[in-house]
Amino acid sequence: MKKIYTIAFALFAFVSMQAQTVLYSNTFESGVGDATIVGNGAIEATGNSKYGNVFHNAAGGQAIRTNYLLLPNTIFANLQTSGIKEVTIAFWVNKGTAVDYYWTPVFSAYGAAPLSTGNTWPMMVLQSRLVAQVNCAGWTDLLDADNVNALNTASTTWIDDAAWHYYTATFTETSVKVYVDGVIKNAWNCNGTDGHTVNGLFSNGSLLTYICLGGNQAWNWGDPDPAYLFDDVTIYSGALTQTQIQTNITAKITTDINSVENSIQKQEFFTLNGIYMNTDFNKLAPGMYINKTTYQNGEVKSTKFTKTK
Repeated sequence: MKKIYTIAFALFAFVSMQAQTVLYSNTFESGVGDATIVGNGAIEATGNSKYGNVFHNAAGGQAIRTNYLLLPNTIFANLQTSGIKEVTIAFWVNKGTAVDYYWTPVFSAYGAAPLSTGNTWPMMVLQSRLVAQVNCAGWTDLLDADNVNALNTASTTWIDDAAWHYYTATFTETSVKVYVDGVIKNAWNCNGTDGHTVNGLFSNGSLLTYICLGGNQAWNWGDPDPAYLFDDVTIYSGALTQTQIQTNITAKITTDINSVENSIQKQEFFTLNGIYMNTDFNKLAPGMYINKTTYQNGEVKSTKFTKTK
């Protein structure tokens, strides 16, 4: 059973009040609930009090469009009905036993189960390499030209370390953002024209009825579903802010940092825009930063702070 600290519960309650409606959530403490395991995934006990039971996708071996957790088919339909033109997909994820996962998705949604020839549209997919694609009553490939930095970050280094990380993707009518541990990794502008729109998620979300956590690669691409570990999956009808994401992270990992189990192994400092600075606090110029701390037990905590001198 997950250990809940008083401060953590208070912070979680605050985030829940601010995050609009929860369309779907599962901690996996009582199994997969109203989701369905497709393939050889399994619920596993981590032995870690903060993660408890988790979902291990492709626990029996990886294959293409074969292993994933099928979520209830009404999630995007309920988003459409709500009239809220924002959505957040968030979860904790660990590399687990995965190999060959650079191209594979962590989350996907389609209008039907995959055929032997692959998937088609309508679709949306979030890739392990921190990019995304939507084709639902309009489409976007979220190319470099749409990125606020004019260049996509495409990498799996964030998950290669086999530690737990908090992945968050937010969609609005005008933007898409992907965060890892509360730090923005990619942000795209969407002007609403075809080739640059995600509006179909909100106007035609009911078309997306085959909703998958942990795989089911797009089109006919031949990439295996990853054997990741997942925990605390939540989908909101609203776009969480960076502060709310960081509060969710704090609520999850709050613990006694003086214990041997959680001694600090590494600290890294980033700007609020996610630009890596260094590992030496004394070399930082005055300003606001994010401190990413990795503990001995593999957990990662990201906190915002201000250096005054």
